[in-house]
Amino acid sequence: MSCDKALVFDIQDFCVQDGPGIRTTIFFKGCPLKCIWCSNPEGQNIYPELFHSIALCKKSHKCLTTCPYNAAAIGTTGYPDFNRNICKECNSKDCVNTCYNDALKVMGQSYTVDEIVEKVKPNIPFFKNSNGGITLSGGEPFLQYEYVEKLVNKCNESGISVGVETCGYFNWSDVSSYINNFEFVYFDLKTFNEEIHKKATGKSNKKILSNLKKLSVDFSDKIIVSIPVIPDVNDNEIEIKNIAGYCKELNIKKIRLLPYHDYGREKYSALGMNYKMLDTKEITSDILEAFKSIILSYGIECWVE
Repeated sequence: MSCDKALVFDIQDFCVQDGPGIRTTIFFKGCPLKCIWCSNPEGQNIYPELFHSIALCKKSHKCLTTCPYNAAAIGTTGYPDFNRNICKECNSKDCVNTCYNDALKVMGQSYTVDEIVEKVKPNIPFFKNSNGGITLSGGEPFLQYEYVEKLVNKCNESGISVGVETCGYFNWSDVSSYINNFEFVYFDLKTFNEEIHKKATGKSNKKILSNLKKLSVDFSDKIIVSIPVIPDVNDNEIEIKNIAGYCKELNIKKIRLLPYHDYGREKYSALGMNYKMLDTKEITSDILEAFKSIILSYGIECWVE
């Protein structure tokens, strides 16, 4: 993507869990991590993707006859199957336009900075009355860092507060000049163990830990560390203590715990992807409260979302 436009897969108004007050959350496409539990798989790839909802599909098979590239075929269940490699290169949207039940849509739309600002302007009274604003999420917003800089500056000029949710895997030099312009930074820490991190996300955590340390030097008061509590990844006292200890060392004062859930499970088949955490049990409230107590013992504010 150019720095004049960004690829976004969703814009949600009136969010109350993505920062203080009433917020509009903008979900950017593209992420350098491939977390096995990701609840927004439509945000992983930085290109538009075909999304096929089985729940809405009536098996009319109009997509088979309208596709100009013969990328659709009838699968063994009677529902259409799609050649995703062909769909990735397609810009026609013929199949989407002819699906009368809205079972097909394209995840990923390009927006200029001005288009985003105009889209959220009607919500400014709600932002001001609730101390809210917009939150950049994803995917990973900093993968489109030049656009994000322009958007943050434009929002600040318009009196709109901006926060960001990041996986932490970005080049510090790309964002260091403007990261102070965010009201807050939700910063993910999945695990302190590098090998576990590689296995669970596909990447080392060294850059993430380094970025958190650099950010904390001047802006520790803006950081809220987010720990997604994932079975067989970090759901043990050693991991929680290691993360809490590192945050204490960096003078980070807030941690939120995000318990694993499989709410995004159905999205995987809709995108032609496989969900890798089948039969995974959810984290119990007792475990979360125990982890919360550990973090509080380090003098760090902690809550469960």
